[in-house]
Amino acid sequence: MTRWIILLAVFCTTIHAQSCPTIVSRSQWGGRNPTCRSRLSTPVPNAIIHHTAGDFCNSQSTCSTQVRNIQNYHMNTQKWCDIGYNFLVGEDGRVYEGRGWTTTGAHARSYNNKSIGISFIGSFTNRAPNSAALNAARQLIACGVPRNFIRSNYVLKGHRNVNPTSCPGNSLYKVIQGWPHFKASLSSYNCISVYFFRPFSALSLYPGVMIRWLILLLVLWAAENALGCPSIVSRSQWAARRSSCTTKLSTPVPGVIIHHTAGAFCSNKNSCSTQMRNIQHFHMNTRKWCDIGYNFLIGEDGTVYEGRGWTTQGAHAKSYNQNIGICFMGTFTNRAPNSAALRAARSLINCGVARNYIRRDYRLRGHRNVNPTSCPGNSLYNVIRGWPQFKA
Repeated sequence: MTRWIILLAVFCTTIHAQSCPTIVSRSQWGGRNPTCRSRLSTPVPNAIIHHTAGDFCNSQSTCSTQVRNIQNYHMNTQKWCDIGYNFLVGEDGRVYEGRGWTTTGAHARSYNNKSIGISFIGSFTNRAPNSAALNAARQLIACGVPRNFIRSNYVLKGHRNVNPTSCPGNSLYKVIQGWPHFKASLSSYNCISVYFFRPFSALSLYPGVMIRWLILLLVLWAAENALGCPSIVSRSQWAARRSSCTTKLSTPVPGVIIHHTAGAFCSNKNSCSTQMRNIQHFHMNTRKWCDIGYNFLIGEDGTVYEGRGWTTQGAHAKSYNQNIGICFMGTFTNRAPNSAALRAARSLINCGVARNYIRRDYRLRGHRNVNPTSCPGNSLYNVIRGWPQFKA
C-alpha cells in the first residue's frame, strides 16, 4: 500500500512538472537586485495579461536583453523597486522570471496585491504572439494552480479590463478572450465611465459637490499629464552649440513625424550626448543649417534629448517642418528601438499634447510618408504604424 501511495505521489508530481514551462531565472537573464519586496497573499484570485508594447524577441539572448531593458526602465525611470511584472513571456517559448510567484508586482493599479501579472514581450496590437509564447503563458498559469500560487477558480483578465488602457493590444486580447476562466469585467472605456462619469448623474443634483468633483478631476488630470512627460536632456546638458534659428513654430502643431538618424546607436547619456554633438556638427557645418535639424532626439537609454525644442521650426522633413520632428538615434532598418526608447517617444508626444504644443487630433507619420526616403527604417516604421493617430 505504501509503495502505491509513493508511486501515485511521484506520478502526480511528474504531471505537474510537465505542465510547467521553461522559466529563465533572474540570475540567468541578468536581473538587478530589487530594492523592496512585498509578499503576495497566495493563492491569488486573478491572472492579468499584458504586453510590453515594445520590441519583440525570439531567442533567450534577445529576450534577456529586453527584460533587462524593461527592468532598467521600471527602476530608473518609473522609480519602482523592481521590474513590474511577475513573469514575462518571449516568442522563444520561454518564461522569464520577474517578481515571481510570491512578490507583489506593479503591473495593474488596484490589482497588484491580488493577481499574477504576465506580460508578453512585444507589441501585440496588430498581430498575436506566436504559438510558442501563447502555449508557454497557458502552461505557466496551469503550473501556478496545482502549486497553490493561483486559485483553482481564478479569473483571467486583460490589463484593459482592470485599468483604462489599450494593453495587452487588440490582437492578443482577442486570443485570451477564448482562454479558460477569462472574464471581462470592465473595458478601458467602461473604467472611465464607472470612475468618472457615472457619479455625475447623482452629483448633478448638488452643484457644490459637483464643483469639488470637477476640481479634483482637473488636479488629477494635471498630475497625470505632468507624470507623463519623459526625462529631457537640455541643450546645455549635452553641450550644444548656439543656434542661429529664428523661425518659430505655430503651436499646437498639426502633426508629429518620426525619423531615425541612420547612424550609430547609443545607450547611455555620455554616448548619446556625443551623438547629439556629432549630428549637430554635421547639420551646421556640412548642411549649413542654423542648428540640429530635429526638434527632439531619443536614445536607447530611454531619454529624450532636446534639439530645436517645442517652439522652433525644425529642418527634418521638406514641406512638413511645421510639425514636430522626433528622431531615434541609430539605424532601425533591421530592428526596432528598444522598449525604453519607444516609451520615451510616446510619452513625449503625450506630453506635447497635454502642454498644448501638439494638437489633440494630431497626425503621426513616418518621414517616408511625406518625403521620398526609407526613413525611419523598416523595423521602426512597422512599430509606429500601430501607434495612435498614425496615418500614412
